[in-house]
Amino acid sequence: MKESSLKKRYATKLFASIISGVIGVIIIAIVPKAMGPIAYGQFVYLQQFFTKIIGFLDAGSSIAFFTKLSAKPERKELISFYFYYSLFVGLILTVFFYAVDQFGDIQAWFPDIDKGFIYWGIGFGFLTWFTQLCIKVSDAYALTVTVELIKILHKVLSLCLLIYFIYFLHFDLMKYFYFHIITLSIFIVWVMYLFISNSIITVQSMSFEFSKFKSIFSEFVSYCSPLLIYSLAGLSVGLFDIWLLQSISGSVETGFYGLAYSLATMCFIFTGAMTPIITREFSKSFEKNDLLTMGELFNRYIPMLYSLAAYFAIFIAFQSDNVLAIFTDAEFKDAYLVLVVMAFYPIHQTYGQLSGSIFYATGQTALYRNIGLISMLLGFLLTLFLVYILELNALGLAFKMIISQIIGVNIQLYFNVKFLKLSMYRFLWHQIYAVVFFTIAAGLSSMFVEFSSPLVSFIVSGFIYTSLVIIGLLIYPKLFSVTEKEIQYGIVKTKGFLPF
Repeated sequence: MKESSLKKRYATKLFASIISGVIGVIIIAIVPKAMGPIAYGQFVYLQQFFTKIIGFLDAGSSIAFFTKLSAKPERKELISFYFYYSLFVGLILTVFFYAVDQFGDIQAWFPDIDKGFIYWGIGFGFLTWFTQLCIKVSDAYALTVTVELIKILHKVLSLCLLIYFIYFLHFDLMKYFYFHIITLSIFIVWVMYLFISNSIITVQSMSFEFSKFKSIFSEFVSYCSPLLIYSLAGLSVGLFDIWLLQSISGSVETGFYGLAYSLATMCFIFTGAMTPIITREFSKSFEKNDLLTMGELFNRYIPMLYSLAAYFAIFIAFQSDNVLAIFTDAEFKDAYLVLVVMAFYPIHQTYGQLSGSIFYATGQTALYRNIGLISMLLGFLLTLFLVYILELNALGLAFKMIISQIIGVNIQLYFNVKFLKLSMYRFLWHQIYAVVFFTIAAGLSSMFVEFSSPLVSFIVSGFIYTSLVIIGLLIYPKLFSVTEKEIQYGIVKTKGFLPF
């Protein structure tokens, strides 16, 4: 199987991410308004709840799976092992909550939510996780280009189906779950067919061999056992966060938090596309004991993707009122300050994703766990103080997310640059001056622009902002971790596409 180049895989994944981002924006523009703050808040709660539960049952094993498969794609027994493990996770999840429903007080877990929606939430959470596993397999086998093209077509068809659900049916929370279950199932079947066609999955490779599975299980336990306490702490703190917000503030504030989070994550379009590809390259380089290449990749792409995330995130923060006016209605106007704060979340999340992949690629899961526990303890205390004591509701949870993430990510960074023998100062200084630059540019572009139409104000401000950023890039290329020669080459290539 011929492997596509890193640039081609990133370009395709980036293009698919842009399409997904555009469709995601459309979904945010129509779904919350169609459902209303209460139903949308209930969906956000169920989504967050089961994402965290499955994250605990995953316990870092999906990253171990991806890392090991990327390093040695010929180990197809990993696919069959993890397939059966995923089915086990789905079974455990269903049986546990059925037991709670029959013998306990399930409403205490899901305040202000009809228990009929809980099982749909389980199905949605499991299929979302399983979809991500399919994408990991495609990235490990460098099928990124094909699968991303499938994702594009799937997203477009899914949007058409959603529009039909909203405008031709009586749209509610149940219909939204129907939509997700149908579309996720179609994608999984589609990608499975691709794997079978490329002989990645065969009848022989999917056979259950106890002796082989026992060996793989021991391998995964050795890799993931340091993460067990981390996963348990992550589950406890994550569920506590969303449960406390739902219990104290209600579904409306949970909806505000979910909306702000969804809008903020649009900034992951560029950084999210690169994360699995870079993780794969880290794994391959470490397998060859090539720390020099790992250092070059880290030194090159971490600041670049950080600046890309900051470029989008800081502009969204300054344009929060216009963004909400464009995508929602008056029922969501009080989410303004939550979005201002949450917009900063993707900036350091970029560090978290890429820096964290170093720990997984090198097997330093115990160190990753210890750093995570410190960050989670801080986050738990911040949630108590900001949400429970100060009663800042969704705004308090947004502040907690930003503060704990910045601290935790920079602790990770310290150990990574030490391992790769890089300069910590360079990364810290870049974090500061990049945010300062984008803040000034966003402030200037928003200060003197005010039209009656929020959309026009957003577009005009965006044009001025981007122009200022381009000027800054030409003056100081290191802002985006590029060189003057690369900029000159990019200008020449761009001119080649112009008709004049």
